Amino acid sequence: MLDPFPIPPSIRESTQALTSSLGLCTLPLHAHEIILSYALYNFIDNVLSPFISARLFPKKYNAFSRRTQLHWNMHVTSLVNSTFLSLAASYVIIADQERLSDTWEERIWGYTGAGGMVQASIAGFFLWDFQVCVANVGSLGAMDLIHATMGLVISILGFRPFGLYYGLQYVLFELSTPFANFHWFLNKLDKAGSTLQIVNGMVLIVVFGCCRLLWGSYSTVLFFRDAWTALHAPGPSWTSYDHSPTEKPLVLEHQAQWWMTIIFLVTHTTIMALSAIWFSKMITTIRKHYARSGGEKKMQ
Repeated sequence: MLDPFPIPPSIRESTQALTSSLGLCTLPLHAHEIILSYALYNFIDNVLSPFISARLFPKKYNAFSRRTQLHWNMHVTSLVNSTFLSLAASYVIIADQERLSDTWEERIWGYTGAGGMVQASIAGFFLWDFQVCVANVGSLGAMDLIHATMGLVISILGFRPFGLYYGLQYVLFELSTPFANFHWFLNKLDKAGSTLQIVNGMVLIVVFGCCRLLWGSYSTVLFFRDAWTALHAPGPSWTSYDHSPTEKPLVLEHQAQWWMTIIFLVTHTTIMALSAIWFSKMITTIRKHYARSGGEKKMQ
């Protein structure tokens, strides 16, 4: 499936020398989408979220501290991103027949324009996320900065291309993120412990556990297996990619590198560890809200 928003050849050629020297061979095909998504998320964070939030919740939002407004705007941006990525990745996974891969070569080296478009959106988001986390590391903490850094590194290296098939599988992690954002919003809107928040929390735990822990662990094991196979494969391989109905296919040589594979394995392991930590914190938070709700009903 081709990229629905192809880059003009003139712009692609202007970035090709730099990206080729870095080994990011398919990045020129999607550089415009990275820039546009990065600009969009900055616009949502700095303009759209403050504008809409101050009108939907004028008393609450305007009374928030600067730190809380920062977190609120980040959660709004995250909500938009996770909703879009969940829908886009699900559609590409279902509709893109070129993704249906039977061999480790196709899963490790495979690339399609539609998958690259989703990958570019991820890269643009993590570029924005990394920028915000660096600027506010004292407020957001080291874990958020680590997550943003890992996500940015992986999303950019995927344009070699490497592991794009699994990259889309991991995007399904985002199915749980809207519920996490709603949980946070309800806290700030004085709905902590409410029936709505408890129901949302239960859904969050189920979706998070299924998508990030179960599906994530399964995908990680498969990715590690294919990456190990690629490292020990004899000699380089060649792959042809159709990226335009009017241009010649892109033909690339592939050879797995230890340094790149280690980066992927370390980042995936770290993200899975962070997911386990966040899941534990979610369970603790939901229990507190449930206990508080139950105590209030007994008092009544």
